[in-house]
Amino acid sequence: MVSVSVVIATLKPRDEIEAIQCLEDQTFDEFEVIVCDKSPVTRARNEGIRQSSSDKIVFLDDDSRPQPGYLEKANDVLETEAAYAGRTIHPVDDVFARHFTAHYDWGADPCYVDHFWGCNMGVHRDVFKTVGGWDEEMGWGHEEKELARRVRSEFDIRYDPELVVDHPYASSITDYWKKQYKLETKSPYYWSKCNVSRADQLKNIFCEAFDPLNYVRITPVATMIEAGSTVAKTAGRLRGFLDHTHHEEGRGGVPDIDRPSQSPEPSG
Repeated sequence: MVSVSVVIATLKPRDEIEAIQCLEDQTFDEFEVIVCDKSPVTRARNEGIRQSSSDKIVFLDDDSRPQPGYLEKANDVLETEAAYAGRTIHPVDDVFARHFTAHYDWGADPCYVDHFWGCNMGVHRDVFKTVGGWDEEMGWGHEEKELARRVRSEFDIRYDPELVVDHPYASSITDYWKKQYKLETKSPYYWSKCNVSRADQLKNIFCEAFDPLNYVRITPVATMIEAGSTVAKTAGRLRGFLDHTHHEEGRGGVPDIDRPSQSPEPSG
């Protein structure tokens, strides 16, 4: 059995996936890569879990570029930890790196955190057996936050700054705005799973939309990007609110992950 299973959800052909080339260039070779092209991304990741041979499951995006030693470190961390979040770096010195990617990095010291990102994270299979898989009703957009909320109800998430992945946050200003719009269409669904009422959801949407602090940054370019982002987020949330008229009680689109585990349970 391989030590680590890497799951990548993508529509790209295997030979065009940057993450795979980076992994193959590393000295650690006790791994497999499972590429899943199902839609949405959460369904693809669940299929990757089911196909995986190892109980140590790493998730990367197709454009993630894990740095040397990444898989060896991931293998070590998942020996004792239930889940991890790595240190993600936007690889270009631009306005996004300077003003919009602070959420990618928790600093130079290991610690426990409350969420992770799909471009650089790992989860032990026993966690999925306990809390269920990725929510397939969400697709892309707050799906990591939704999963992390369930994981944190039973386990810890360890941040390790040595688990470094280069991952572009946005390629252009318009790309960033489109990303924010799409992301926020899923906010009402996520809020419903957190038992936020429809009335409070509307209140959240309009309070943030009319808060002047959500339209300014310390430079003119960053201010322009932030203002456009706030408009895009508001439009996305309103679209999601209108589309999401009802949320069924229970687990929603969370499937059970029940493949028998062969390795010791992680510490929680």
